[in-house]
Amino acid sequence: MNIIVIGATQGLGLELVKIFSKNGHKVAAGTAELQTPASLASIEGILVFPSDVTNEEQVKSGVSKCAEFFGEKADVLINVAGVLLPSDRVNNIQDCDVAVLRKSFEVNAIGAIIVAKSFYPAMKEGGRVFTVTSEGTGLKSCGTWIPCYALSKTAATKVSGVFNASVTDVDFYSVHPGRMNTEMGRQTAQIEATETAESLLRVVNGEIPITRENWYINYKGEPMEL
Repeated sequence: MNIIVIGATQGLGLELVKIFSKNGHKVAAGTAELQTPASLASIEGILVFPSDVTNEEQVKSGVSKCAEFFGEKADVLINVAGVLLPSDRVNNIQDCDVAVLRKSFEVNAIGAIIVAKSFYPAMKEGGRVFTVTSEGTGLKSCGTWIPCYALSKTAATKVSGVFNASVTDVDFYSVHPGRMNTEMGRQTAQIEATETAESLLRVVNGEIPITRENWYINYKGEPMEL
């Protein structure tokens, strides 16, 4: 399959690039950097391209690069790009820096829309777009920790549902990746990013069936509560 991973420099994104490539898929890896990161430089046969999700023109340029690389449309896109800014770990919502709130929404929510709308025309009929979000996105699931991140990921999760209501030829999913031992999630980690990547490989390969009616899922393909 032709697979695009956005946010591929480190963590889950990097593990996805590695495992998809190892299993024979053709992989395009989008990064926020203009130059190829060292973490991706040693992986043979992949395309590495700039894809700062806050830069719509750069993302659209990435669409063209992927189309040229694949020689046809893509089967799967997984958008892992996201931020959790340091002050958001210690400030409650009433104390948050609005600049941090804006940045969180710009990357996590608006960035998810930019990626989905830009790459949608480049997806095969029946293709699938996955946006990695979070577990704490339900309207009743409220707490004080990382409020800017949580609010932005709640918005990002609904992006998939809205796209599914708008189009029928491509399926959109929001994915809770588990509490991973990555730079972003290490404080509450329960699993390694490799476990999530291995499970998402099975989802992409069809070993774990999913349906667009249950478009908010965890990394095991199980429906999440909205």
